[in-house]
Amino acid sequence: PLPGSLNGSISVAGYTRQTIMKSRWIINLLLLVAIGILMLVAYFEPGIDEQAEIPAITELEKDQLHRIHLNRPVRDDLVLVRKAAGDWVIERTPELPADDYQVNALQKLAEQKAVRSYPAAELDLAQLQLDPPYATAILNDTVIEIGNLNPLQGLRYVRVADQVHLIHDLYLHLIESSYTQFVRRRLFADDTRFSRINLPDFSVTRTEQDWTVEPQQAVSADTLQQFIDRWQNATGLNIQAADSTTEGEGGSVELIQADSGHSIKLVISAREPELVLAHPELGIQYRMGELGGGLLNLTPPEPGNQE
Repeated sequence: PLPGSLNGSISVAGYTRQTIMKSRWIINLLLLVAIGILMLVAYFEPGIDEQAEIPAITELEKDQLHRIHLNRPVRDDLVLVRKAAGDWVIERTPELPADDYQVNALQKLAEQKAVRSYPAAELDLAQLQLDPPYATAILNDTVIEIGNLNPLQGLRYVRVADQVHLIHDLYLHLIESSYTQFVRRRLFADDTRFSRINLPDFSVTRTEQDWTVEPQQAVSADTLQQFIDRWQNATGLNIQAADSTTEGEGGSVELIQADSGHSIKLVISAREPELVLAHPELGIQYRMGELGGGLLNLTPPEPGNQE
């Protein structure tokens, strides 16, 4: 071998490794730059115009609503009114407390965004069942006319002033609902408190210190309080119309309100297979379900073993 050839080979090998490492470093740097550029493109989306926000079909916000009037062919008109305290009621004689969940779902119609919109003058409104409309929802003074369903897209035609909109079909089932489906399912307002509850078999009365039972029973203060809580939070599974002269074979319940002394009288229309409580003054009755037996007993019966 030639003198110095070994050292020459080592030098060449070292130079080659340095070149390779340098090349890899340059490639990694270029990759990082490319990734950074792609991230900027994804973030700023150059060349893509920002879409304008789709307006709602009305200029109202749902919290601005104070009156909703529903006109529908399958039932009598339904009018919902918001009281000064913010609670909604059903305008009837007597007026009925409205269910917040149902009313809130209906209020969203005011802010519903259209999928597409067309000038009403360019369409055959009769063919879309908008002249005359199938149903009408009047939010405050804004009229929303409800028409046919587009079967291909599952969207419903609605007309507001001189515009026809296609919207998601979320409201007709509410508009066509019975008034009883808008009645508050909770029997009493959240802040209702009682001073006395008279049931067919016993009475519970509030004293200065605690609750007492007549006739006397061996029952703990916690059990009594749980019984009172069940009444104050009582909620029906659903609500049906009832005759104002309803009389039940199961007796009646009288609840005396603590603040006003007002007496609320309920009729026990049925105990089996579930508890049904009628409110003759309001002309409605509540299906309470199997667990409703806990309203008639200090200790609630087990499900499926109701007395």
